[in-house]
Amino acid sequence: MAIAYLNKGAVSLASANWSDSTGFADDATLVINKSFGGGQPLTSDTDYSSLTEGINYLDIRAGAQGQLGNGSNPLKVDADTDSGSTAADYIANFGSGVTLFLQAGGDDTLILNFTMGNQPVGLPNTSNLVGGTYTNVGMMNGTLNANQSTVITNYDQYGGYAEIDYNSTAITAARIMGGTCIIKRLVTTLTVGKDARVIYDPDDQISSFSGTTINQYGGYLVQKRGATPTILSLAGTHDFSQLREAATPGGTSWSVGGASIVESPNLTTTNVEYVFDIKRNVGGPIPIP
Repeated sequence: MAIAYLNKGAVSLASANWSDSTGFADDATLVINKSFGGGQPLTSDTDYSSLTEGINYLDIRAGAQGQLGNGSNPLKVDADTDSGSTAADYIANFGSGVTLFLQAGGDDTLILNFTMGNQPVGLPNTSNLVGGTYTNVGMMNGTLNANQSTVITNYDQYGGYAEIDYNSTAITAARIMGGTCIIKRLVTTLTVGKDARVIYDPDDQISSFSGTTINQYGGYLVQKRGATPTILSLAGTHDFSQLREAATPGGTSWSVGGASIVESPNLTTTNVEYVFDIKRNVGGPIPIP
């Protein structure tokens, strides 16, 4: 389908406000690149969960500014493989100061790909995921909030601030390479990069860490709870000082390289293999001989 653009100053997502006089439809390819809402949140005509297949993509680009949806009236739509081209199937928020409230809603309640970030010049963007399933979520920078009704399969973050609330469905793979991320749900494989700060399970909501893995290549990881069975600590700091209950991580294996491990009276170590020179800290940077 031809690309349809939202008109400047639009106060609803109704068909009359799109360049093709249609807007949201099955297989639609949509772009927002101008300010919208007239200074008020755009909350009219935001529910497209009745579409049979869902859109191909919605691309919020530089020049877009405003608030799309709110907690009660989010943009509700599918963007998944039923909509035609598997090369697309995405929603992206790269506006110039856009606050987005988004719910995967439709026949599959699925958005295959969601990405966001800020423009080099302009106001930052905020994305609020308020329900449905997202197969791949990617964040360059800005602010991302995912509530307890949101299921995320794979998550990648390179900057900005994100908070992911508890949901009983685990994230399969989370790769936090930069920025700050507060993760309140289980992650099967958590990877932490050198520019990341991660706080894992701050609210004691995860009941079991069985079968999970942490791979740390740098950054700062605060783990407040959990006996993660498999850990690779090659660089950065893994901080257990705030453990709220007794935990014995490394039940399967714990390979420690050039990482700093901040211990706690609640921490019991097991199956530790030192693969490089390491520092184990008890309340401070005191290396073990």
